[in-house]
Amino acid sequence: MNKSHLAYTATLLTVTGITVVSLLYVMIPLTPYVISEFSVTPIQAVWASSIFSMAFALGNLFFGTLSDRVPKKRLILAGLILLAGCTLSVEMAASFTPFLLLRALQGFLAASFPPVALAYVSDVIPPAQRPNVISYLSCGFLLAGVIGQIFSAEVAANWGMKAVFALLSFLYVILIVLSFWLPKDRPNAERPVSGAGVFEVFRTLVRIPALLVTYGAAITILMSFVAMFVGLNEFAVQHLHLTPDRILWLRLISMLGMMCALFSGSWIRRFGPVRVLVGGFLTAAAGLAGEAALLNVHMAMFSAATVIFVAGIAAAVPSIISRIGMLGSAGRGMALALYGFFVFVGASLGPILAAALMPFGFAALCGTLSVIMLAAAAVMAWSAKQSTDDQRLDAVNS
Repeated sequence: MNKSHLAYTATLLTVTGITVVSLLYVMIPLTPYVISEFSVTPIQAVWASSIFSMAFALGNLFFGTLSDRVPKKRLILAGLILLAGCTLSVEMAASFTPFLLLRALQGFLAASFPPVALAYVSDVIPPAQRPNVISYLSCGFLLAGVIGQIFSAEVAANWGMKAVFALLSFLYVILIVLSFWLPKDRPNAERPVSGAGVFEVFRTLVRIPALLVTYGAAITILMSFVAMFVGLNEFAVQHLHLTPDRILWLRLISMLGMMCALFSGSWIRRFGPVRVLVGGFLTAAAGLAGEAALLNVHMAMFSAATVIFVAGIAAAVPSIISRIGMLGSAGRGMALALYGFFVFVGASLGPILAAALMPFGFAALCGTLSVIMLAAAAVMAWSAKQSTDDQRLDAVNS
């Protein structure tokens, strides 16, 4: 693959990832519009986001497993085509129940991109450049959390809620056309073609202790990311008395930490995914501890601590994906599908954790999350050491 084709592939996958994963977050600013449009309570309106997340987590399992059996480019194109149609249908929903059902279908179809794209990168991108492209994709997935909210808030303010989905469906059509120029991939002849074969791959993966530990660590990543920002939003409104525009700027400033993901590929090649992952967890823990300590001291220093936290998360995501890709090479598509499932289960737990801890204060939330990050770092370091020791023992015995 020449440099221009590599750049085209990496850029298109990253932009597509941002646009697709943004669907997870576009409903956050749209909750008042949902309440007004369908005459529902705030608790009912929240289901427009929750049902999407649940379907998205399940869709990761389905499409990630399917990517081990069919060409990934074809699966990406089919998923985008169906997602474009479904997103346009969401825009045309006339009542709340069809709206919810279509949001669930939208979440399921949106999951056709992240796990398949990550497996696709492992198939078509040269090994030397693979960590960089995974880093760009990971950065895009995280940036979607802010870009999706900005996009939906601005579009809805000017043209209404339904325009958000109409415009997104139009963007998906453009991405479909551009995706025809992605390099082709071929399904591996050794991959399973039957349900029994898929089950065997699953059994193989769950027998890898280091992989199971990594999945456990994956839950903490978006759980901490979402919980911190949910708590930050409540703290900014109730205690800092910031306007929505200033809250948005605070989030944008924190996204400076995303720049860390752009360097993660070279760090992974130099130090290995485990060291970068552990470093990311430790950095995130330090940022959270800083937020807890500085929230009533100085706003600029508090914002800097938030940037440090986001930087740690941005370093952890591509490194944990690389780690899972290496450990689950026997069934990379399913291994990444399970990663997608666990990481978005963590995202679903984030608001619950924030709601449980915010009555004790934002510092209590950040302190608890910091301890969770430290525990994840310790477990990952221990697991990697155990794997290395087991490999050395096997070498001696052989």
